[in-house]
Amino acid sequence: GAQEAQATVEEVQKEVAEEVLTEPDGKIVDPSTLPPEEKEELEQELRKRMRQRAVPSTPLQRVLGFGSLAAGLAWGTFAESVRRTGSGNGGFRSAAMSDANAERLASALSGMRGAALKLGQMLSIQDESVLPAPLSRALERVRSNADMMPTRQLESVMKAELGEDWRSKFDEFDDTPIAAASIGQVHKGFLKDGRKVAVKVQYPGVADSIDSDIRNLQRLLSFGNFLPPGLFIDEIVQVAKEELTRECDYEQEALHQQRFAHLIREVPMFEGRVHVPEIIPELCSARVLTSEFVSGKPVDQTASKLSQERRNEIAQFQLEITMRELFEWRFMQTDPNWGNYLYDADAAGGKGVLNLIDFGAAREFPERFVDDYAELVWAAANGDKETMVQVSKDMGFLTGDESPAMTEAHVRAGLVVGEPFFTHKPFDFHGSGITRRIAEYSETFAKHRLTPPPREAYSLHRKLAGAFLMCIKLKTVFPCRHTLERLYKKFKERKAGTQEEGEERVQMAGRG
Repeated sequence: GAQEAQATVEEVQKEVAEEVLTEPDGKIVDPSTLPPEEKEELEQELRKRMRQRAVPSTPLQRVLGFGSLAAGLAWGTFAESVRRTGSGNGGFRSAAMSDANAERLASALSGMRGAALKLGQMLSIQDESVLPAPLSRALERVRSNADMMPTRQLESVMKAELGEDWRSKFDEFDDTPIAAASIGQVHKGFLKDGRKVAVKVQYPGVADSIDSDIRNLQRLLSFGNFLPPGLFIDEIVQVAKEELTRECDYEQEALHQQRFAHLIREVPMFEGRVHVPEIIPELCSARVLTSEFVSGKPVDQTASKLSQERRNEIAQFQLEITMRELFEWRFMQTDPNWGNYLYDADAAGGKGVLNLIDFGAAREFPERFVDDYAELVWAAANGDKETMVQVSKDMGFLTGDESPAMTEAHVRAGLVVGEPFFTHKPFDFHGSGITRRIAEYSETFAKHRLTPPPREAYSLHRKLAGAFLMCIKLKTVFPCRHTLERLYKKFKERKAGTQEEGEERVQMAGRG
């Protein structure tokens, strides 16, 4: 079994290496003679070729994929249990969540893609004090990696969506993706008029397998009782289904991207500095989305190369966007992946431009939820514990029957999140240790939480956590309270105006 599998892998590696190293005259280059930069290019090409795996696109293929994974996990657990016999080193749960099993899970999810990978990515944002360390590490790898589908599957999807002659609609199209994620991969191309575009292509079978994929993965993760009760996995599963259903609709995503572009253009401080790529409607469909190609690197990769002033500016843009999404627009792009924020340091005459991409996770929030959450944020920013508890009960974060320890942990964690907004002084995100101090309450939440958060909170908190992590990664130091005060004031004025309009309508109806 294992020796045969390893032999197969080595055979494929040799075959790919020979293909890559063979020159036009048929001579095979000795890799040891290559300069360091060409060796690195060779390694990257080998990794790319080795990670081209067909997406299991039929229900049977996906069931077999999960069945194979389940068998592998069971065998891995048995083997680890035998290895530990007599050592007294952990029980069944520990053996089940060995490093080898965690690696099996990560590799399988990267190959399955779709809902299975999406749920793994959602779980990867949990703290290690909640998930077993091997599982946490494996899911972190899953969060930023997916295998590429081979060209034959790409060709099949493009023909189905844009027609048999789809290549004629491009001047150039690169079959090798520049990125691969949970439900699709992105290719670079050029239109006939010379415009450079990014083409997102959905994996086949992903949209049709959401329910069965997540149900099967939930069973696997429940195997061995890996996940603690405080995680409320059933709620996470339901949220993942809803999010994936939205993200699989590329036509809706195109509309979201156009809407977001309009909202960004309406804010004076973003003019020429924050940009949303233009959609190319004639090359969009349910499973293909084409938009203007934008340059830049993920913000986490630029941090070490930028001045403090430039890093502070990026974080201020992000804070302004996030606050407006919540308090003003009630419409938010909720995926905080670093790759969705591309910073082009040379654009705008060297001032730099923040390019926002990927709006599959964009969503609206109910007005009542936003109204209550705004008051919760304001209470946390002002250290108002009593209001924090009351609003948390009103919203469903707390039931009112929690132990004193749970209520205290909830409030204290909220106050830590509110720290950047306590005063008008510059706040040092990196030096504050804010994530570590919030994580201190994870164990209390896992053991004593009585109810899952409101469903809207999952995507919102993922976005807010991402905004904080960006500020930490960029080591920003800037004042935040004035932004909150300004937008909270506008929020209250708008609510007061809406209430007055409603009262006037009631009075007019009464006169009628």
